[in-house]
Amino acid sequence: MKFVKAKIEFFFILITLLLFSCQSEENIVFQDTSGNLISGSELVVKMMKVTQNPVSADNIIDSTDCFSVKLPVMVIANGQGITIANEADYSLIEDVFNQSQQDIDEVQVQFPATVVYADYTEAVISTQQEWLQAATCNESGSDLTCIAFEYPMSVNTYDTVNQIADVVVVDDNMELYGFLSNLNEDVLAAIAYPVVVQSPNGGEITVSDNEELLNAINQFTNLCE
Repeated sequence: MKFVKAKIEFFFILITLLLFSCQSEENIVFQDTSGNLISGSELVVKMMKVTQNPVSADNIIDSTDCFSVKLPVMVIANGQGITIANEADYSLIEDVFNQSQQDIDEVQVQFPATVVYADYTEAVISTQQEWLQAATCNESGSDLTCIAFEYPMSVNTYDTVNQIADVVVVDDNMELYGFLSNLNEDVLAAIAYPVVVQSPNGGEITVSDNEELLNAINQFTNLCE
């Protein structure tokens, strides 16, 4: 009986050591902060600008980086009514503007209109006063949505509170933006490289770590402007 009891105790001790070893290795991986995604860091801020709703793409309509206007929408451009059904229709406004060099170009959105903010939340604007209030914001710099990531992208996570490792797979900009905006100290996160970054001119670059990813984004930033 003593021999059996000793074997059982040894078994549990061995299991405990193995679990502690696995947990320690997991922590070592994520405690290398060079590979972690840190909320508020330059990399995460730039990635959020890449993946946010492209609020500057329709500035010919709303003249603001606070939001974009959800299509379709009816506008009055220099007195002419135009239905904007898709992004290609922005050129219809340009055509009206180009009809004369003597007038003052002006676009008025017909209400109600739905606007989409950088974080993909939506709001219905019903009056000019509501529009002016929504168009006044503290946006710091324009978006970088002319740069794109190739999806799907995987992110390794480790919940330090519950000691659970997981892999989060994101399939588009909205999902990655939501993940980045909810980073917190309790869950460590690291991108599973390699990642492909698509430049505004159609080129691609494969990056292998956080430093290379940040350099790639910075390299293409001027092309967005």
